[in-house]
Amino acid sequence: MYALPHQCEFLSDAWLDEANAFLNREIVQRKARLSGPFCVSERFTDAPPHLKCPGNVAQWAMLYDGEKVTVCREFNPEAFLRIEGRYQAGCTAAQFVGVSAPGAWKRMTRQLECLYGRGALRVEGKLEDPEAAALMMSLHDHMGRRTVENPDLFHRASAMGLCGNIREMEETGYTILPNALPWEFADDVRRETLRALSQHQTISLQWMLYQAREIEILAQNPQLMTLIDASLGRGAVIASLSAIRKGPGPGFIPIHTDYAHVPEPYPEFAMTGVGVWALEDWSVASGPTFIVPGSHRMRRAPRPGEGKDRGVPIEMPKGSVVFFTQGVWHWQGDRTEPGERVTLHMHFNRGILRSLEPKKLDNQLLHRNAPRLGEMLGEDDWFDKMSGIGRDHVRFQHMLNLHRFTDQQKKLILARGDASAANESRESAPRLDSDAIIKCLSEGFKSLERSLDSLRAPALRAAE
Repeated sequence: MYALPHQCEFLSDAWLDEANAFLNREIVQRKARLSGPFCVSERFTDAPPHLKCPGNVAQWAMLYDGEKVTVCREFNPEAFLRIEGRYQAGCTAAQFVGVSAPGAWKRMTRQLECLYGRGALRVEGKLEDPEAAALMMSLHDHMGRRTVENPDLFHRASAMGLCGNIREMEETGYTILPNALPWEFADDVRRETLRALSQHQTISLQWMLYQAREIEILAQNPQLMTLIDASLGRGAVIASLSAIRKGPGPGFIPIHTDYAHVPEPYPEFAMTGVGVWALEDWSVASGPTFIVPGSHRMRRAPRPGEGKDRGVPIEMPKGSVVFFTQGVWHWQGDRTEPGERVTLHMHFNRGILRSLEPKKLDNQLLHRNAPRLGEMLGEDDWFDKMSGIGRDHVRFQHMLNLHRFTDQQKKLILARGDASAANESRESAPRLDSDAIIKCLSEGFKSLERSLDSLRAPALRAAE
């Protein structure tokens, strides 16, 4: 499995073990308030092959018999509450934390419909006992804080219909995801963005992640994160999350790349990527971003007077996002219509690079979100975690494995194409060079540990 020890993949063995432990622990506290036995069961088709579920169907059930909870890997069609659908939709729902908050369940289901279509998850039956319902919502949030994103990039992108977008991104340097948000949620984000800008009396603002719950949720949008994984690899970190409001008049951001201070020629791989969210409809008159398709292949910044004759305006409806990467040329267009363009710019860096915004870790923020948010704040990699005796070996190995798997699955996307090949997706054998790197690192770590033991031994003997 591709998870740190305190995390788990949705419906993996580790996930079921943690769910079982949580439920039995909670039952001790809630037994007197529960009205009697109850059962809940879920079943999801098209699970990623590396989970090795029979027929690629991931399923489970929990039964409270009045004394204790039993968890199994079978679907119970007679359960009081039954949830079915496709695995990726279930995985997205499993990462939503805070379902008992006012309006949260409706927000989650609307987002699932936007991503996967109406009926992506089918819910039948009901838990009549309020205490039983509260227990299952607590389980959902407890597991949501531990559930990682599906690590199989090819499987995930196919389920979301993004394989073509990833190929387009590689070819042109950008791609558009239309209607990636429900309109009402886009309105909520716009309202909170304007509130933050107005409070600071500015037209632009950094550290927007910490301004509203809506922006925390937006930062984890699974479609955008899938493009980021394909472009920058897993472990990409937030470089900056900023807001801009722009009224009528000429654009004030000239043509540029996002590779400031990077020597030319630029690397052949992407180092940064930016998702810009449209919080109202974008047209030429609204002053959208302009991009020069394919300019990332030049691996340099535009020269004075170059590029604008080849730029195309990014036109898209409210709730859409454009993602551009790898040093593609772009600029802010002129706004000729009344009103304001309000945007959120989510700038990500490959995990080996420093962020533009200094990190501000907030334990409460991490607690109310899935591990995906922690990953983009550097919690899952070994950087900034060096101790006096060396690096975080567990996180180092975890990220190495995750990078390798992501790279392999991206090759499937680029070589095989769209979801028609999804059934052929499988975890490929490690490349020889990956094997050699892992072997070398493992041997090095063992040698380091032996050396440290030998250095500590005299001190221990002296202490005795």
